[in-house]
Amino acid sequence: MFLFHCKRPQLPWLLILLSASACSQTSNAPPAPENTPKATAPELVTCGEKPPFTSRTVKTNVLVAPDQKHRAYGEVEATALQPQRPAGYTGPLCVNYSRLFVAGDTSDFKLRFLQEPADVENGNSLRLVDWSTDSRRLLGELAEWQYEQPGATRGVLIYDSRYLTFQQPDLGHALAKAYGHECSLNFRVMGFGMQGAIVLQGEPLSPEEEEVLGASSCAKKRAFFELDRATENMVSVPEMPKLQHNAKSEAPK
Repeated sequence: MFLFHCKRPQLPWLLILLSASACSQTSNAPPAPENTPKATAPELVTCGEKPPFTSRTVKTNVLVAPDQKHRAYGEVEATALQPQRPAGYTGPLCVNYSRLFVAGDTSDFKLRFLQEPADVENGNSLRLVDWSTDSRRLLGELAEWQYEQPGATRGVLIYDSRYLTFQQPDLGHALAKAYGHECSLNFRVMGFGMQGAIVLQGEPLSPEEEEVLGASSCAKKRAFFELDRATENMVSVPEMPKLQHNAKSEAPK
């Protein structure tokens, strides 16, 4: 069985800044009042916003490719290590594992991708977006964050069912090339455009994020981009492009 095991993939520049911020904190720093980022991103799978924290596992819907053969679903497991922070405990309260299961010519689903928690990114979540028109590539969005720290970073995850390989474009590098300087945005993966490009939506950082991260937003309002998968070049477009809707979504069994 081929399994892509990811402990630290190439991540957008924003996540690197988040990691550095998390590493710089001392162990006696007071915990955040809520188990962020759940409060601001309800679609992310966590152990809860406030104590007592509990473990939970969530499966995505099954995405069926246009050829009706390739199917995929994601599973996110949030494991509570402590129901609340004990006195003197400085470790994480919750850690996540995100898994991707794919079925091809046979009906058996196989584990193809695993995102483990890292020391400074112990939260993660996987969202499946769409299959390509030729049923070869699966587009997903991988979110990562540090519990009890502000912000979550979302990146592009592409699975090639022909070669069983993954691609994670460096969005930070693509932004720097597009704008001519280092800057950042909060991305969402929207889907495949009509010509096959990956459509992204970018939101400006909040003033608090800019101050904490020492980063400026690339744009002051919502922006849209098309990312070329082959070259990983990204261009800004004036409005939300029309999206393909290739996959059929089925409830998990």
